[in-house]
Amino acid sequence: MRPLRVVTNAGPLIYLAILGRFDLLRGLFGGIYLPRAVYHEVVIQGIGQPGADETREGVSDGSLRLVDVQNRIAVDALLGELDLGEAETIVLARELNLGWVLLDDGAARARARLMGLGVTGTIGVLLLARRAGIEIDLQHDLGLLIAHNFRLARDLYDMLTTGSR
Repeated sequence: MRPLRVVTNAGPLIYLAILGRFDLLRGLFGGIYLPRAVYHEVVIQGIGQPGADETREGVSDGSLRLVDVQNRIAVDALLGELDLGEAETIVLARELNLGWVLLDDGAARARARLMGLGVTGTIGVLLLARRAGIEIDLQHDLGLLIAHNFRLARDLYDMLTTGSR
């Protein structure tokens, strides 16, 4: 089976960096693409913030592939409901014929699914890593994410952390 190739939005880059688990992206995916708007949000606007250095270095070493979205009309059509990075993430996945995106925002995830894309996000990456045999302390990581304003429903938190150690 070929490793999964994905297009990522800013959230997973930032939150995985906060957790010190940015390396999971390289280990779990066969190709990680990011649109220019996401690069700008994380690296340029986010200078000095979690994910900025990791993303810049990933683009420099080729483990993250920076790609310009071609269909600006499709991006513009999504801007009423999504931010620029989310819109470009979804459109780029369609342009590259990739079936999966990494998104954390609920509205963006719903739109991506409506457009026929598979969706996972920061928590999904952690669960994939755990299934791959990588040691993940989900309760600790979720607590750290929540402390950094990651929104997670209490019932989902409880479900994920029951027996998660």
